[in-house]
Amino acid sequence: MNVEEESSEMLLSEGLLKRGRSRWLNKRYVFFVILCTCLLGILWLSSSGNESSSSPFTPHLNILPTPPNVIDFESTQRDNFIFHFNGSDVMIFLHIQKTGGTTFGKHLVQDINLESPCSCFKNNYSSRKRPKKRRKKKLKCNCFRPGGSNKTWLFSRYSTGWKCGLHADWTELTACVDPYLSKTEGPGTRRYFYITFLREPVSRYLSEFRHVQRGATWKDSKHTCNGRRATSIEIPPCYKPPEENWEDVSLRDFMDCSSNLAVNRMTRMLADLTLVNCYDKLSMSFRERDTILFESAKRNLEIMTFFGLTEEQIASQYLFQKIFNLNFKVNFTQYQRVQGDSTLEELSPEVLSRIEQLNHLDIKLYAYAKELMMKRYRAFKKQNEEDNYSESDKDPEDGDY
Repeated sequence: MNVEEESSEMLLSEGLLKRGRSRWLNKRYVFFVILCTCLLGILWLSSSGNESSSSPFTPHLNILPTPPNVIDFESTQRDNFIFHFNGSDVMIFLHIQKTGGTTFGKHLVQDINLESPCSCFKNNYSSRKRPKKRRKKKLKCNCFRPGGSNKTWLFSRYSTGWKCGLHADWTELTACVDPYLSKTEGPGTRRYFYITFLREPVSRYLSEFRHVQRGATWKDSKHTCNGRRATSIEIPPCYKPPEENWEDVSLRDFMDCSSNLAVNRMTRMLADLTLVNCYDKLSMSFRERDTILFESAKRNLEIMTFFGLTEEQIASQYLFQKIFNLNFKVNFTQYQRVQGDSTLEELSPEVLSRIEQLNHLDIKLYAYAKELMMKRYRAFKKQNEEDNYSESDKDPEDGDY
């Protein structure tokens, strides 16, 4: 073999070796990329289960400050907590439509066992817009502090009236109540205790549908946010002029209206709408907006001193009494059938599925509310059992005899 042939063989061998090494390196690189992709996928799937931290849209809601002077649930669990009727404490009832709030609101003004109970009466009321309508009596109560004061301890429909707007939401109440009371009762440092009721979302939605079908509009609601009311462009009416209401609306039309505020009502009314630029739906994606609304509503629900569930009247009453150390003179009634249930039974699976899709935020929020409420209920029950462990139940060897 001459020198040229030997050189050619050496070059060929080196080329094959380099090519083999290159293929081996490429395989390692591909394997590494696949491994990293799998690991990232696993991390994403595991983090997606944690709704409060998985979304890139959540604006660090857990570090947002609690609204001024708002007393959260955790604060009531500290030693020696008491609601000061004689002081500057105020309960604020956030009344969400079709959640049993009318019944609970009457319990607040008529049934709490107090030394100085609310003074209630019924006054005549007639609609200005429909003066020929039969006059009916509306419940009105003065829930003043003891000692002849004209200052109120309860901010609600039946005590103060809708001073922050008809069915004012979290955004409206937190911006309105303190300035209103400072104006009417004088300046001062008050403690605010927010309370509300929630209801199973599909039943609540259908109950609102039936109510609107009978002519309800809530057109006097202000929908105030960041100092201004929502425009008709931001919330277009679902019925067109000259119609004054949506009476006799079909369920299909009720579902088809994209600006229908019945959709995810509980989430929206409990969220801080300033976080999503109020009712302007064009400033961010729907996904981003939904995520922020849900996380905000969830956080505010945790902050609330008390919330009850329409489907859990007994547990709701128990929690209210334990949290505020107050007692009702009557037992709450758990109705087996409420408005909306009959409509629910008539729905096809397709329609029911669509209602659930429309109200997906409320469904998630209600599931979380049930879990949180039962957690608090069990904690109070456990504490109550410990408190009721009397001296006579103890073994004499404990040394307390």
